[in-house]
Amino acid sequence: MMEGIGKEAFRSLVKDARSKRNITKAALESYQANESFEGYAADAMLDNTSRSERFPLGGVDTEYSIQEQVRPAFGKLAVNTSAIGAHPDFRHLAGTSITDRHHVCSLFLDIKNSTRLSFLYELDDVYWIKNLILRVASETVRAMDGHVHRFMGDALLAFFGSKSVQRDDSVVNAINCTSVLQATMERTIIPVLGEEGFDARDIGFRVGLDYGSDQQVLWSSYGFSSVFEVTATSFYVDVAAKLQSMAKKNAVMMGSNIIGVMDFPDAFVQKKRILENGEWKEIDTLNKTYSDRDGVQHKYRVRELKADIYRDLLPFPAEFKGKFPGSKVVSYDGIEFKCYTKGDNASHHYPSVSRVLQKEQGLDFRVTIDKRVFGSAAFPLKVVFTKRNHGSEAKQDKSEGEFPVLSEEIIVEQKPWYQAFFAGRTVSASEGTRYRGLHTMEVKVLDASQETIFRDFIGIYIQ
Repeated sequence: MMEGIGKEAFRSLVKDARSKRNITKAALESYQANESFEGYAADAMLDNTSRSERFPLGGVDTEYSIQEQVRPAFGKLAVNTSAIGAHPDFRHLAGTSITDRHHVCSLFLDIKNSTRLSFLYELDDVYWIKNLILRVASETVRAMDGHVHRFMGDALLAFFGSKSVQRDDSVVNAINCTSVLQATMERTIIPVLGEEGFDARDIGFRVGLDYGSDQQVLWSSYGFSSVFEVTATSFYVDVAAKLQSMAKKNAVMMGSNIIGVMDFPDAFVQKKRILENGEWKEIDTLNKTYSDRDGVQHKYRVRELKADIYRDLLPFPAEFKGKFPGSKVVSYDGIEFKCYTKGDNASHHYPSVSRVLQKEQGLDFRVTIDKRVFGSAAFPLKVVFTKRNHGSEAKQDKSEGEFPVLSEEIIVEQKPWYQAFFAGRTVSASEGTRYRGLHTMEVKVLDASQETIFRDFIGIYIQ
């Protein structure tokens, strides 16, 4: 059963860092005690200290462990080996005055309450805790095909957008990344640190996310020919940090640009609420007003991602998602829900919210009820599919809202000849892609007493 996202990998990194901390400390103390030695003697002494002792945070073998669990769930192949620094698509700009325009999603992440660690634990421990958390964050970014641009203390700036990836998929990858980051903090980082005796309950990610179009983002090289950095210039890059500063612990704030570009549903976002003078107040815009060159003032609309609702769409097992507070997912051993695209006389698995599909694509939603279910559930079973359409195109076509997919509920009946053997059954519902945006399919399996024994959701992004 899936415990957490990359949990075993993170647990190994933590144990490795703790076990080797004393060795590293001893090596440094030995180095300092011999500072009077000639430079070459001190260098030789460090050379004789093994690399694992000097760098106790794991190597290549553990670097991609989180990616190796996350990427297959989203249908992504291999691992993302991009290095931190200049975006690979714009390295040719380094040290020049050439500029390029290209869209990008900017993700700014900060470790909430990490400063408090310095009051609770030794600095050596604070260092490796913060470093490992940032490593997990950076690996999650790379797992979702993002590019880590830089670390800034206990913060991280990442970009989603590439000349080899279509725009909508980059936006989807960025949104998915924020949800995976939240889930990783809750079910991996905090529990594992707790196992090791560190109180990490107050720690969390704060994330700001927004999108800038080709016309709104300028890529260029800052600095001199020998000291420079290739980066993106845009309000929608800068605003990611401001959005992050507005976010609550383990929450994501999104700008209206990224919400608008994918026609992201209102059902998955909300206004942030704060308690002010004893009353709850809703935040609709950034806490700053901007004036343009003509003196026109602009208030930028912002929203908070509904973490519990969107997380239910992630392509992870129902038993994993259902354990989060607020989840509507209900798991049952032996029941599974998947989606397949149809075409060219073949079907292909589509992991929930993994990528953007073209319109007029056939879909097949399948609930598989394993033979093990017969021995534990009260038959007959009832399978109910419900689709939810969102967005302006669906609204224009008067198809926005919730609809039963089938005119009749599908009954899985108990037959006398099943008593000795039940081979299992797959129940299918056919649909298609029609309206731009994010839409969902929900399935419920009810037992003979009409109790919901299984419930799961699949999200479909449509171009």
